[in-house]
Amino acid sequence: MKFLGKNSDSEILRANITYRKNAAPNNKRLKEMLLVEQMNFCAYTEKYIQETDSVDVEHFDASKKYEDDYYNYYAVLRHANLVKIKKDNQYKNATFLNTLFFQNEEEFKSRIEYLDDGFYEEIEEDDIEAKELIDFLGFNEHSLYEQRRKHLKRIEAIFTAAGYNTVEQRKHYFTIHKEELSFVTAIETQFNLDLTELYT
Repeated sequence: MKFLGKNSDSEILRANITYRKNAAPNNKRLKEMLLVEQMNFCAYTEKYIQETDSVDVEHFDASKKYEDDYYNYYAVLRHANLVKIKKDNQYKNATFLNTLFFQNEEEFKSRIEYLDDGFYEEIEEDDIEAKELIDFLGFNEHSLYEQRRKHLKRIEAIFTAAGYNTVEQRKHYFTIHKEELSFVTAIETQFNLDLTELYT
């Protein structure tokens, strides 16, 4: 997942913006700033967010709500938020709530990987923290897995029909159709692409 990292030079930190009770304009601004940082991707699903999608400011550690800050906020699709909320109590003592290892992109990549079979998995079998994070955020939830699989299949059909047989042509397609970048980690893995410049 490419949008869990946090930026110590974030405009949200510099402007000291926090989520507040009964402060809709403030919270809307926070959500918009998070979406800009996340390049319009849902942090938990990697789906590209469309104008008609319902998006929430999600409090990663729910116990800190209204007493938290930038490092606990993510912009996520409402369904992803609801999936995670169901597990808040189950993981209220999880170590990842304190280590926040996933906010460092390099550490995340060294501990969790996307596999060719369409699932996310911890790299080390005994890495309970990584395994629990995968479950907590629903990376392999059945409906999300199916959406990823169908999206990749549809993209593959488009590439085949268009005769896209080189990396440059495929990259060109995503430059024009940025909305097709949902599940970008899976896309990069399946099609052997580096699309970094399109989401950073």
